[in-house]
Amino acid sequence: MTAAMSATKAATKAATPLRWLELAPGFACNCRCLGCHSCSADATQQMDSAEVVRWLQQSRQRGAQHLWLSGGEPTLRKDFLPTLRLARQLGYRRIKVQSNGLLFNYPVFADKAVAAGMNEVNLLLKSRDPAVHDHLNQLPGSLDLLDRAVEVLRTRPLRLEGDILWTQQNADELPEIVDYYGARGFRHFNVWLFSLVDQGDADLRGLVPQMTKHIDMLLRARDLAKHHGATLVSLNTPHCVVPPAAWDLQFDAAAMGMLVVNPGGMAFRMEQSAIETGVYAPQCGDCAARPWCHGVRQDYVSLYGVGELRPIAADIVTSHDPRGSALDD
Repeated sequence: MTAAMSATKAATKAATPLRWLELAPGFACNCRCLGCHSCSADATQQMDSAEVVRWLQQSRQRGAQHLWLSGGEPTLRKDFLPTLRLARQLGYRRIKVQSNGLLFNYPVFADKAVAAGMNEVNLLLKSRDPAVHDHLNQLPGSLDLLDRAVEVLRTRPLRLEGDILWTQQNADELPEIVDYYGARGFRHFNVWLFSLVDQGDADLRGLVPQMTKHIDMLLRARDLAKHHGATLVSLNTPHCVVPPAAWDLQFDAAAMGMLVVNPGGMAFRMEQSAIETGVYAPQCGDCAARPWCHGVRQDYVSLYGVGELRPIAADIVTSHDPRGSALDD
């Protein structure tokens, strides 16, 4: 970080009350996706079942209403179904499983998960091109397996969502991805700008798209999501690279009221994560949208600099809502 830049500061206003618990019981996974923390973390680092139970109980007592079960790949755990059952017993209303979908190829497994309490599934979407999707997953045939899982899940009583990893390879097909899955009943999409935070020893700089070069594709994807009756938010895109009329796709991390819990007792609010917190450039000092903007990630700045950033005038903020949206809210 240069001396002229400053780290994003936590908001001084009171934090949003706890609404979501994102619980990642472990980092083991049956994919080796490029840039994923599960590929650089110790896959043997796992919560035991007793710790999972404690976090579910304590978070519910503190007011959490919804569970986001993530990982690694949560469906691999032996206590996957008991975790879903306990969440339902404790009164969690939305019980979301973030998954690569591989095990949901099996209708019996999907039915057991639904019967245990799973009522939402968030699938990881990379590309409609098998070569691109399978390369990013580092698993040959994974797009075909994902498509089979979608056909199983869309006939169950579930809300389907998609996490789209925005990379250099798929930047121009964002509209196609949203159109394809929107037509298959997906109700929400999260677009995540590829991060170098967890690249480990690999050099993955070539996967990071330059925002302003591909913003038109993001806006077309937003329009197609609306066409299908779905919503879309984009993470890590500063206000100044998005037209004010499309600020509804901005992500308001703090509004989630989400506590993220990883193995080893690491717990933090979502808006404080390394992927959500960014830096401000000198020109951000005159930007009227700064109170709502997360800045830009340091790994992105190291690659592309801050030349894309422009201060936004006060009258623009007055005439367009800068707050953005919470994930699937």
